[in-house]
Amino acid sequence: MLVDIHTNLMWYPDHYSEEFVTSSWAAKQAKMRLTPDVHCDVNDQSWKHNFDCRPEQLLAATSQCDKVIVFAIQAPFTGIYGSQEAVAEFAKANSDRFEGWCSVDPNNPACVEQLEYYVNDLGLKGLKLGPVYQNFDPSDPKHLPLFKKAESLGIPINWHQGTSFVRPGPLKYSNPVLLEDIAVACPDLRMIISHMGHPWETECVVLIRKHPNLYADTSALHYRPLRHYQAFITALEYGVEHKLIFGSDFPSATPEQAIAGLWKVNEIVEGTKFPRFPDEAIHRIIYENWKQFIQFN
Repeated sequence: MLVDIHTNLMWYPDHYSEEFVTSSWAAKQAKMRLTPDVHCDVNDQSWKHNFDCRPEQLLAATSQCDKVIVFAIQAPFTGIYGSQEAVAEFAKANSDRFEGWCSVDPNNPACVEQLEYYVNDLGLKGLKLGPVYQNFDPSDPKHLPLFKKAESLGIPINWHQGTSFVRPGPLKYSNPVLLEDIAVACPDLRMIISHMGHPWETECVVLIRKHPNLYADTSALHYRPLRHYQAFITALEYGVEHKLIFGSDFPSATPEQAIAGLWKVNEIVEGTKFPRFPDEAIHRIIYENWKQFIQFN
């Protein structure tokens, strides 16, 4: 069963600022220099739509997936204005394959109440957060009530806990290690770290090894072949390759492109004595490992 645990439903100009799409286009061009497995259906005139994911685009891109998780981050600090209502409406209309998750801005004093509304009234089933986008310190105790509420609601959190191309985003809040206090304070809270926390993949690996309810998704790793290989081998050496879960981060890449990228992980060490990441572990990442983290209704 193919599950894509990481897709986005947002588009320009409704949900992205001018600065965001400009930065995202520069980042996408850098990725395309390293690999063909990047989603790009824009040209010199339409480049501001390079990070668009409208409903029809998401449906087409994920047509081969059995289940898909979709969200839209709310991060006004960096010019991202995800619509939770749009995600809920889309997930409801396509409930055979899609599960919608919500996002709240932790700096909003009403964020706990908003989370309850999105889960209990809109039917969204998880929470998406990103400190580098939302400008908050996840280790600050003042945010703990939000995480406790997610734990009590029984919903998981997907963290963008890593770097980004957004200029205003504070890197000081991006290291995966900042999630450790939450894992201790909320032992039953399931959390997944997007992109293995790049470029802090090693910190991500040692963190998910320690805490039973912490996992990582593999989205956006294959764009950088050396980092991709190093991250996967580090996970193997620490014995947590079973806690890596497939995600595409569409519209960054389609699921098909992301899967193709995963299977290329060993290409960079061909002809050397460096260890190989096992094929069977790649297969489990794509088709099996999600079962530990989430159950679909």
